[in-house]
Amino acid sequence: MLIRIVDIGSNSIKASVYDVQNQDHKVVDKAKLSFSLGEEVFSGGSISESGQDKVATFIKDLPGSLNGEKIHFSFVLATSAVRSARNADAFAKKVQAKTGLNLRILTGEEESYLIHMGIASKADIGPQEIIKTIDIGGGSAEISWSRGYEYLSGHSYDLGAIRLSQRFLKGKTFSREAFDQIQDLALTEFRTRFEIKPPPLSNRAFGSSGNIRAIARMVECVRGAPYLKLIPEITVGSLEDIAEITQGKSSQHLQSLFDITLDRARIIMPAVVVLAASMRFFGINRLATSEAGLREGAAYFWSRHGHLNLPVDAAPASALEKRA
Repeated sequence: MLIRIVDIGSNSIKASVYDVQNQDHKVVDKAKLSFSLGEEVFSGGSISESGQDKVATFIKDLPGSLNGEKIHFSFVLATSAVRSARNADAFAKKVQAKTGLNLRILTGEEESYLIHMGIASKADIGPQEIIKTIDIGGGSAEISWSRGYEYLSGHSYDLGAIRLSQRFLKGKTFSREAFDQIQDLALTEFRTRFEIKPPPLSNRAFGSSGNIRAIARMVECVRGAPYLKLIPEITVGSLEDIAEITQGKSSQHLQSLFDITLDRARIIMPAVVVLAASMRFFGINRLATSEAGLREGAAYFWSRHGHLNLPVDAAPASALEKRA
């Protein structure tokens, strides 16, 4: 059976088709709209009419079949940017009217859960193994952990790369002052936003999102080649090295220095600071990268339960299924 998961993120809109068989899921097709809702929402507070139309048209134009096989169910999930928009309800109605699909605006807890379980489903973990995950998107950062496939804890923080860039950089180059401000905010959020039990010790941790994968490439650029084979993961030390050498440099300089896109270079440094603060606070020494995330988590959960009534706080009561 084929299902499609559409993720309306702060930095882009991504759609993946999964082949679900015997409680397993495999991605068989992907599509992406490179459009940043976060740029609109975190500067102006709302999603423009043109932005609403662009996203709804992208979803509407997705094919209803793949290689002659019908896509049986489609799910449209929205995260931090839509969650923060003043006109989120109007946007959801626009998407439903244009596509015939219900848009579900995930709570932070739901987003954390899906991201973590998506990573865990592809991590080949042991029945009692504890893993931690970090995802830093455009609008928020999700930090979670589990034992085996038992989800233990996770939260979403308003510490996304676009949100923080607009607040602390405002088109300026990255500076020591910005580093300190972002780090102080992140640590304050971790200490006060939720009542957090100390996370258990863990030998493995994973980071997902385009920002963290870009940071992994940046780490490779600043680390000597002989050490890459010994320590392929991201470490706090490597992040601090990046923060040191990027102070006062333009986005164009970061683009050429680290071989990342200019759009990514404009927002990446707040993500570097938040990642370093997250790893220190939550006891993560090394972070591997994962290609999995929210869409894999939704496919994983649906393959086992046949619905997306998620077992986390504030989860809506209604199922998400919408026949194509």
